Amino acid sequence: MGIRPTSEKFPLLLVLNPNAGKKTGQDQLTKIIQPALNKAGIPFRLVETTAKGFAQTYFKENIQQILVDLVQSIAVPEQQEGGGGGDGAGTTATTTTTTGPPEIVLKIMVVGGDGTTHEVINGVLQGIHGSDSTSSFVNDNFRPKIQLSIIPTGTGNAIATSQGVTTTQAALDRFLAGKSVPLRVVQVSQRDKSHTNDNSSNDITHGVWKPLVYTAVVNSLGLHCSTVFDAEGYRSLGNTRFKVSALKNIVFLKQYQARVDLFGPVQKYDRSLNQLVASDNTTITTTTTTSQEHPSTTLLGPFTYLMLTKQSSLEPGFVPTPFANTSDEWLDILAVQNVGRGQILEILGDATKEGRHVQQHEKVEYFKAKVVEIETPTKGRLCVDGEFLDVAAGSEGRVRFEVISDPNIQLFHLIV
Repeated sequence: MGIRPTSEKFPLLLVLNPNAGKKTGQDQLTKIIQPALNKAGIPFRLVETTAKGFAQTYFKENIQQILVDLVQSIAVPEQQEGGGGGDGAGTTATTTTTTGPPEIVLKIMVVGGDGTTHEVINGVLQGIHGSDSTSSFVNDNFRPKIQLSIIPTGTGNAIATSQGVTTTQAALDRFLAGKSVPLRVVQVSQRDKSHTNDNSSNDITHGVWKPLVYTAVVNSLGLHCSTVFDAEGYRSLGNTRFKVSALKNIVFLKQYQARVDLFGPVQKYDRSLNQLVASDNTTITTTTTTSQEHPSTTLLGPFTYLMLTKQSSLEPGFVPTPFANTSDEWLDILAVQNVGRGQILEILGDATKEGRHVQQHEKVEYFKAKVVEIETPTKGRLCVDGEFLDVAAGSEGRVRFEVISDPNIQLFHLIV
């Protein structure tokens, strides 16, 4: 009958970014990760990145073949006896019928930081869907579950930190335990100009939204965005680069003009109740698939600090969005409008104290929404998972952030 391959025999894809963070990834792989995987009898295929963008390109070009190989590895070999041989000699012919299990699981371990994880997610989705979002490669009949295990060796390890994972050994222990939760991604879109009606170009709700990128960590405008942007020049300092850049931007503090619209259901933190409640002009039961002309809530700025995220913590001890949940369908919004140096220092300081800034500072506004749109009156810059999006002024540059419900996009699960 032969041997039936099993999903356990399909290699774990181990994506190593040797240059992430303080460049400890290779050492961690040799001394800790590989011995643990060998002891557990888990085969792996090493994908070592060589430059920025490598992981994204690798998965974009190879994910479909990887998934085909995975399905074939768990196919059921069936034997059909005699009579069918071309030589008429009654020989035994073996054919393989692919009858995949109810759930196809591809495991990917990322030895790196949030940037490497961002590349993996976008490479997978680009490779699966290509330029056609109606691609039938993933559909109701074939929808793989992609499990990500993150070994936090980067300068930014927000996803792992938000799950309480700060060491290689802790990440390995959870990987071997095998528990996972959904890792929801945020679709970042702008209007497709080829579909714009000139007669309605000023209508903020008009036009077809074209996905640009998917994020799993943080999107921002203002102090956080400027901090991440300037920190690129201090990479040699490791995690300290963010503190150095933040202090620089606080010394030369700027306010950022923008309009932020929250559509559909909205929850707002009520300081007197110490909890999130439904906004007065919306209901939690509203669905994001319903077209909505007017926003439920609008913030007009100017903004000192604006963050949209799925993660509660950006680094150990720093918890800017304490109610964020990587697995729910909400986008958490932290907005600080028009404060000075002293106030922002106090707010950020309390964010390192279990997120107490949300409860203690009147200038801190906290929302949960499913659709957020941002536009700036002049040319602006947004941070999207550590990358940067330059946007045009006004409605032409409007950007949309949405935790969409499309199951062909929400394929990822996080091993926790």
